[in-house]
Amino acid sequence: MNNQTHFILKLSTFGIHCSLEVTDELKQHSSLPSIWIAVNNSVYDVTRWVKYHPGGEAAITNVGGRDATDLINQFHKPEVWRKKIESWYIGDLEGCSGSSSSNGPSAAITTEFRQLGQWLEENGWYIPDTMYFVRKTLYALLMFSAALYLFFDSLSVDEGKPPKYTLYLSSFLIGLFWQQSNFIGHDIGHSSVFNKGSWKHRLFGNFVGNAFTGLSISWWKHSHETHHVTTNVVSHDPDIQHLPVFAISNKMFKYVSGKGAGIFSSYWDAFMPFNQISRFLVCYQHVLYFPIMTVARVNLHAQSLIFALTHAKCKGVLKMLELSNLLVFYSWWGYLVYLCPTWSSRLLFWYIANATVGIIHVQICLSHFIMETFDEVQYQKDGESYFEYQLRTTLDVDCSRYMDWFHGGLQYQVIHHLYPRLPRHRLRSLRHKVQEIVNKYRHVQYKHFSFLYANILTLKHMRDIAKEAAKGKLVPFKDTLIFEGLNAIG
Repeated sequence: MNNQTHFILKLSTFGIHCSLEVTDELKQHSSLPSIWIAVNNSVYDVTRWVKYHPGGEAAITNVGGRDATDLINQFHKPEVWRKKIESWYIGDLEGCSGSSSSNGPSAAITTEFRQLGQWLEENGWYIPDTMYFVRKTLYALLMFSAALYLFFDSLSVDEGKPPKYTLYLSSFLIGLFWQQSNFIGHDIGHSSVFNKGSWKHRLFGNFVGNAFTGLSISWWKHSHETHHVTTNVVSHDPDIQHLPVFAISNKMFKYVSGKGAGIFSSYWDAFMPFNQISRFLVCYQHVLYFPIMTVARVNLHAQSLIFALTHAKCKGVLKMLELSNLLVFYSWWGYLVYLCPTWSSRLLFWYIANATVGIIHVQICLSHFIMETFDEVQYQKDGESYFEYQLRTTLDVDCSRYMDWFHGGLQYQVIHHLYPRLPRHRLRSLRHKVQEIVNKYRHVQYKHFSFLYANILTLKHMRDIAKEAAKGKLVPFKDTLIFEGLNAIG
């Protein structure tokens, strides 16, 4: 018998008791067609809910067969998840303390972060200030109004003459409008704008995300919640899967039996090969990083459209809502580009807006690119807790209070990953409490750098990976999806 803690699972379905090792028992139900999770010492069969989960199947399947107490508590309001999973109850885990980790520092720090979460709940920190987000929305719309004024003023010149410089200033403001709107969309996606009413978040999200910026709020939730659960796991986290353009870890060069080098993405359900094209691009990724960020928006627009048009979770009224609001975006944005007097002015107008909003992509990447990466979800592995896992994979960006508008809450990604339901206007105030807890333990760190230094570290890290990529193994061209497509294989 090994040294792992033993528990008793009371199987209410059969009315019997049986001794078992909880980790082994849960692992037997870690993937479809049977997925169980443990929450607060109770076991639930969540198999039926997987395909209906708003955050996508991967947000559940990647933590199946584990104690998901902290994930459930941090992502869902207590009254929501308790009512939802009541009918899925199987039995209780008896004889355990409820800690998600073994004795020692992991158990101690988990207890402190849970107590802090309970304190936040009891003191109303999770209750959003809706007027705060109304002000943010009005501020973004004011910026958009100024951009439209400048745009039409720039066209008030004699025919045949180039537009005024205000055309490009308006494009810059549209890019900032998109950035600020995306911050609000992020808040909406985490249901931290309205205190009650998921339909309010759905409608407001379509307005701000789809109609303002052309990004599907449903696609974003599906992708982003998977990212939160599988942060920096190379095979699961879509936010770090950027082959053939970027590779943030040498784990993406590992040999995969029968496929060659690369990774299999569970999110995309596809193999992402490290081939000749990947090697060429990744070897220069530190040089290409910022230029690519200026046009990265194109990829997000494409993913949004594909999701809204084809994904099984986007159907019926939701599909109509998503597509109609995306149509609003392409109508107003396409009309502005069309009104530009020349092809060169259209191209420059389009590029300036996309390059400006590209700042937000840089802000997002800073929080994870230089942190640890893993082959599998670490939560509950070797006794590591949800909180320790998030501290290992995420960093914060230091800034003055006067620059909070520029970062939109993304500068506090550590705090956000620890307590994702916490509204944006509470993040700064919680930093010192998190720092106080982390300072007590040597095995964890709360990493935070200035915006400039974080960018420098990111480029250095990408350069180091680029050097390793030059020595990485390759997938033969005949084994790539491109070759299969050209030859109608499969």
